Amino acid sequence: MKFHLSDPYMLVQYKEINRSSMVTKDQIETRIKDNVSDLYQTIVTDISGGCGQSFDIVIVSNSFQGKNKLQRSRWMNTVLKEEIEQIHAFSCKCYTETEWSKIVA
Repeated sequence: MKFHLSDPYMLVQYKEINRSSMVTKDQIETRIKDNVSDLYQTIVTDISGGCGQSFDIVIVSNSFQGKNKLQRSRWMNTVLKEEIEQIHAFSCKCYTETEWSKIVA
């Protein structure tokens, strides 16, 4: 069955489906807080204009101590697996408190 989004009924249905599966900033923050101990700071920015399809994330935690960039990224990809599957673009930078203090100084 083919439909067009110019049909008002189909447009409403399309928006409802997308709204129910939209990833939110709060959802990402909660997932991180629930899975990363010793969390110092989390910055989640929806860079898609509010549609929940593209996020930049900065996570600061001493849990990253002793892990290289690849290990940190893989860990966060695992933590945010469900959210990443639903979005178009994702960037995540992970720092320890010491690394972060050098960046923001």
